[in-house]
Amino acid sequence: MTFYVEGVSKHDEPEPEVRRIGEYESLTEAIAVAQKAIEKFLRDAHRRGMTAKRLYTVYEEEGEHMFIFQDEAGTFNVPSFDHTDYARTMAATICGRLK
Repeated sequence: MTFYVEGVSKHDEPEPEVRRIGEYESLTEAIAVAQKAIEKFLRDAHRRGMTAKRLYTVYEEEGEHMFIFQDEAGTFNVPSFDHTDYARTMAATICGRLK
């Protein structure tokens, strides 16, 4: 079974941009790749004194949203990964760790 990771940016535009990140043999591997991309964005976007709420808002507005799907299952995003939950958790972790 193959899992595909795609990043969606410019979400507020009429035509969002979709970028194929890669194809992976396992869901675990695909999730790790998506998480790493989200974490990199959040660390790069973080500024001293920024709250977790603000950092998450920057991600929602400017970040590349990661989706994992199986072509054969016809699913757009596998139920075991939610980019918004992960980004919210990581924003809190980053802001709490860097205060």
